[in-house]
Amino acid sequence: MSYIEQKIDSIFAKWQQGVCPGGQVAVRKDGELLCFKNFGYANIEQGIPVKDETVFHVASVSKQITVMCVLLLQEDGKLHIDDDVREYVSEYISFEEPVTIRQMINNVSGIRDQWELLGLSGVRIVDTITQRDALSMISKQTKLNFKPQSQYLYSNSNFTLLAEIVERVSGKSLNEFAKERIFIPLGMKQTFFKDNYWKVIPNLANSYYDDGTGNFVNSVLNYGTYGATSLNTTATDFLKWMDNYKNPIICSNESLQIMFENPTLTDGTKSNYAGGLFVGEYKGHPYIEHGGADAAYRSQIMRFTEDDVDIVLLANTQNILMKDAAFAVADVIFGHEERESKEEQPKEYTEEYNLEDIEGYYFASSDPFMAFDITIKEGKPHLKNPYGYTPLTHVSGNHFKIQSQNLDIYLGTNCVLKTKEKLLPLQKLKPFKSEDRSIYNGRYHSSELDTWYDVIEKNGILYISHSRNGEQVLYQIEQNKFVTNDPFTFLVEFIFEEDQLRGFAISGNRAKYIELVKEKK
Repeated sequence: MSYIEQKIDSIFAKWQQGVCPGGQVAVRKDGELLCFKNFGYANIEQGIPVKDETVFHVASVSKQITVMCVLLLQEDGKLHIDDDVREYVSEYISFEEPVTIRQMINNVSGIRDQWELLGLSGVRIVDTITQRDALSMISKQTKLNFKPQSQYLYSNSNFTLLAEIVERVSGKSLNEFAKERIFIPLGMKQTFFKDNYWKVIPNLANSYYDDGTGNFVNSVLNYGTYGATSLNTTATDFLKWMDNYKNPIICSNESLQIMFENPTLTDGTKSNYAGGLFVGEYKGHPYIEHGGADAAYRSQIMRFTEDDVDIVLLANTQNILMKDAAFAVADVIFGHEERESKEEQPKEYTEEYNLEDIEGYYFASSDPFMAFDITIKEGKPHLKNPYGYTPLTHVSGNHFKIQSQNLDIYLGTNCVLKTKEKLLPLQKLKPFKSEDRSIYNGRYHSSELDTWYDVIEKNGILYISHSRNGEQVLYQIEQNKFVTNDPFTFLVEFIFEEDQLRGFAISGNRAKYIELVKEKK
């Protein structure tokens, strides 16, 4: 085993611990394969290991393929990316502002994200979600998150609409068009879009969530929506796609430039998201990249354009942060790893702690969608996750590690979260209790979500309740402004007009200010 292979092996140590899920790792430089590894099991129940032919759902890595389909149609003269989306799918557009195809491929359209909209409406991620479900929800939106081109904000809705445009213009399904114009010409024999949830996929790796205790949970994926997601492929096949970035066979250089070009926002700044790809630089090395996350599937593709280095990481579990892993692999290739200094921890936040005092809900006010629900189980702090609770790793004093997210958290008098880039102060919130809390009680309706929410009291605590999402505690962060974190973090801001409660606006990370009107008694 070469030095490079040994180093890369160590990065993926979690995938080599007995019968566990894992993935595929492919690393190439100057066209030469430096490392190709299969780790872990595609099917734990039946003991089937990951093999060269194992197929992975790659989630948002799909977006670049969808963008290429659009650009090929532009090359054919059948559309132009500066056209308004209404020219092709007008029945799904209910907002007033013009939005172009280019703005959608660059994620600067302002269109709200379909997954947050569906979640807020009561659709669970394990439901059988079809393309029609996603398009129907998008069509109900009468407002945007922001004026087009004024901001970058990631939205899966953009790419679902792009898939619909491809199908309308080409007269073929997205999968058929991509197969004819991309997959077959590039020899990608095991690559396709899964365009319905009941499709049987040979050699598919199952999805397993690692709960942090050595136990794995089946993480169900029933998507039948595509364009933003649902590409299935292997690492070998995807390297063939990345060849086209270096030596284009299926498209023009002009189309590739559109995919690589950082858009300029209306304030003159540049966004780091181009045509279905993030464009950036790591330690002086320019790259294009994209990751993916659905259920417990994780993927990361990265090409260092000037160094001719390609990295493809595909996984059927979420226990390794894929972008961090890709950068760690890059460090090995570029010889950076030995020069990396040990990361310093902020000693000023280290203190002794009382176990009972650290239980609670922690909220980062500077990043309102970063929140942590911590409880004490078996004498140890645990973090709530979608399938239960994961123990925090104790480092020293009040310093703990959230291993699944590679984050450091300090729980005490001065609570703080340490990411790779910055320190985020954390506010420990309590359930809202107030003498005037009854004014919020009532039923609220949203035509954009096509659903109802109730605000109720129980034992003096205010809850927001939904027939499918259940009851969630409201934590106050400002006057008339609350946050809740189940099934995911979102903000609730009550709206008053002339001292009368009219309703509230609900906001997720990628779907902003959706208004619900209070029902009159």
